[in-house]
Amino acid sequence: MPDPRLLAVITALLMIAGAPARADYDIAQLQQIEQYILQKDCAALWQYLTANPSIMSGGDALARELRTFVAATERGQLNCFAARTAQTAVVPPTSVVNFAAANAVTY
Repeated sequence: MPDPRLLAVITALLMIAGAPARADYDIAQLQQIEQYILQKDCAALWQYLTANPSIMSGGDALARELRTFVAATERGQLNCFAARTAQTAVVPPTSVVNFAAANAVTY
């Protein structure tokens, strides 16, 4: 999962949309990056950044964080690609007494 600081930097940059940025990105790109982060889609974020390397070309905080994310991913230091979304099963509620009685072990 990307560093929470990355989300904070993107949010701050979206809030100051009129201010000039040092890296070569626009509001639509920032919104796309934010969506990938909110969706926790590391694979899509990595693909987007590698397809748009100019986003990481600046010396500002966002560009540095994005370069760190891409480099760590390429070195295998992030395992978010292997992470699958949790499959939640609907389990009917059972009383504690029934569960305890059914799983009791006699020693």
